[in-house]
Amino acid sequence: MPLPQALALAIESATIPRQNVMFETEDKKVAGWIIEFLLKERGAEDNGICEAEYRELALGGMIPSNLLPIAVVANGDRILISLTGKDEGHVYYWGWSEEPEPPTNSYKYMRRISESFSSFLKGLQTAK
Repeated sequence: MPLPQALALAIESATIPRQNVMFETEDKKVAGWIIEFLLKERGAEDNGICEAEYRELALGGMIPSNLLPIAVVANGDRILISLTGKDEGHVYYWGWSEEPEPPTNSYKYMRRISESFSSFLKGLQTAK
């Protein structure tokens, strides 16, 4: 699966934060701690993403299939990046904990964090 260029470069150059970092959505309504990035160093067999998480959430019909989970928030919600479409490269917070059962498979419970992965990385904050 092709990744947005900024995401692929971040995986390749290992610029993904290793410590807990804080994010905030563009509308300033949600902020939280990212406790784990689901990205890993690129290997011969993969492109640096957590395939199991993508299969479970996107291919399992819980989120639109153009969205890739890239991080876990402290409350279990997810950070996603769009792989295709008009919003390709945009990074979103998905309020998984707000979703009804069954999940909506839509953008209804998502808030945009940034328009690109590189601006997402620049906006992350560490504990002070």
